Amino acid sequence: MAEAKGPATKPVSNRDFDFFYQGLADGALLVQQCDGCGALRCPPGPSCPECRSFAWTALPLGGTGRIFSYTVHHHPPLAGFATPLPVALVEMDEAIRMVGPMDDTAPDRLRIGARIATRFVERDGVAGFRFVLADA
Repeated sequence: MAEAKGPATKPVSNRDFDFFYQGLADGALLVQQCDGCGALRCPPGPSCPECRSFAWTALPLGGTGRIFSYTVHHHPPLAGFATPLPVALVEMDEAIRMVGPMDDTAPDRLRIGARIATRFVERDGVAGFRFVLADA
């Protein structure tokens, strides 16, 4: 894969996402779990889409799942990422779907249903994650 170009993009801080980025810095993939009904949600938001409760707890995911769908991003280039950039929609083992970049994976190796694992990365002081093929 090509080298990433440009600095890593620092995420915008807000009350709905700060826990997620702190989790990445700590090596954990976190989602919100509603305290009212137990529903998981990603991306984070202020209230539960199921019961509208504002109370939630950060739940660490195991970091494994299966590719539900994917695309390969070519243009325009994204700061901090090389192109082509495979991006996967992964159904995590906890039955919630997350979108994320694939790490050093040739696009022709991606398959719907392939097992993935999560790898935590840090670049230019910015914590992030990448999905990797579990059988790689």
